[in-house]
Amino acid sequence: MPAPVLSLSDEKTKQLSKLIEKSHDSYMDLNSILNWKGGVNRAIAPKREDHGWVYGTPYWDALNAEQRIELLWLENAQTPAGFIWLEEGLSPLFIRLLHNFDGQIPDEIREYMMIFCKEEIVHTQMFRRYLKLAGLPVYERPEMMDFILEVEKMHPIVGILCTYLLEATAEESAMRQEGPGIDPLTRQLYYEHHREEARHLAFGKWICESFFEKASPQTKAMIGGVIQPTMSSAIPRFTYNPEISKYLSFDLGIDPTDSAEITRIRLSANNRRVNAERYGPMLAWIKKLGIVDPAYDWFDPVAGPPQLAATA
Repeated sequence: MPAPVLSLSDEKTKQLSKLIEKSHDSYMDLNSILNWKGGVNRAIAPKREDHGWVYGTPYWDALNAEQRIELLWLENAQTPAGFIWLEEGLSPLFIRLLHNFDGQIPDEIREYMMIFCKEEIVHTQMFRRYLKLAGLPVYERPEMMDFILEVEKMHPIVGILCTYLLEATAEESAMRQEGPGIDPLTRQLYYEHHREEARHLAFGKWICESFFEKASPQTKAMIGGVIQPTMSSAIPRFTYNPEISKYLSFDLGIDPTDSAEITRIRLSANNRRVNAERYGPMLAWIKKLGIVDPAYDWFDPVAGPPQLAATA
């Protein structure tokens, strides 16, 4: 039998077994998980104002109350759309990895990867229903999602790590924007999703920490070649997505083709603060694993295509 390509300690395997049991006992029923009949209230905000993309800038100051509410709703649409494109791509990715490495993935890890796929499909259905109910757009599929076509050919740790980081990005955006007075259905949407997503994130973190504890510096550098450009695309998109200009009923005053101004907005003092709260621990974690340079920042320019790792 070939050697396993993924592993967990005995203690973590026991914890994973508990996650599996919990997943079978507690799962989403799409029709009853949310109070769909109550709808959304677009007269109130779906998230905290200080998590607004242009909050703390002259663009925000120039808006009236109604425009601010509209802006926050269209910003909020980015998070469900991000989950949709990510989670619709992850299920086939995990299935392909299980096929490619058949017999090399321990039974408990294999079973949870299958549970993961099942749950992600329901999540995408929930997010699509929510956006339709709220009258919000599904933002375009980002080009960065093409990473799936590459990592499905690699060692499974690359796909699991990318999955963990991208899901954590969207999850931090969803959960940290919650505050008093926001739309009840939106709050419920993210809370119910978090109940399952927290298990997915725990699984991904355990697998990655187990692998990188023993990985060579060369392997870490190869995998970092995938992670850095992927995350340098994802974090800016969740900080300010210029596609929003297509959907607003008013001119925000930001040219969607002005890359310098968009970068300036993304690096505003408030966005730096919010991103440090949301993503600071995740950045520290990948640096501790040794897969990116200690000086790396999400907004560092990435020159050219990454050198993709064929194996780990």
